[in-house]
Amino acid sequence: MTKLLVISDTHGDILLADKVLKKNSDVDIVIHLGDYYRDADKLKQLHPNFHFEYVYGNCDFMTGNVLAEKILEIERQRVLLTHGHRYSVKWGIEKLVEKANNENINLILFGHTHIQHVTYGPGYILLNPGSISEPRGNDKKSYAVVTIDNEKIDVEMKNAV
Repeated sequence: MTKLLVISDTHGDILLADKVLKKNSDVDIVIHLGDYYRDADKLKQLHPNFHFEYVYGNCDFMTGNVLAEKILEIERQRVLLTHGHRYSVKWGIEKLVEKANNENINLILFGHTHIQHVTYGPGYILLNPGSISEPRGNDKKSYAVVTIDNEKIDVEMKNAV
């Protein structure tokens, strides 16, 4: 079993993310989905015991060796990390669904909209944890905890405050 803590769109404000990490000390991997991926580096310095994975977003500049997306193999599940801007997620999730179907992706984690979203499709889950620092719409500051246990993926959306 592998437990993921998924955050996105911190935009330079890691205060609440720091508290959430302290509260979820049992997670195996912390995933940051961009817009200020350097915040993941800062959090890593505060929490060196956590394993971090991250990608850059549309507001990240001078990205160096940081990828725009990456696929992780976790418990025999293919997990795509992407910020979402390259898939036009503000206008729909169709491109993500196509990606999941064409590349046998079981879980796609994305951000960019600052709005929580979960879609369960045949053989895949699309998950946006919302924003932990700058939510939009009627959302609250949020994150997600994902548990992957062999072929089962469990998603839990959480309010950060």
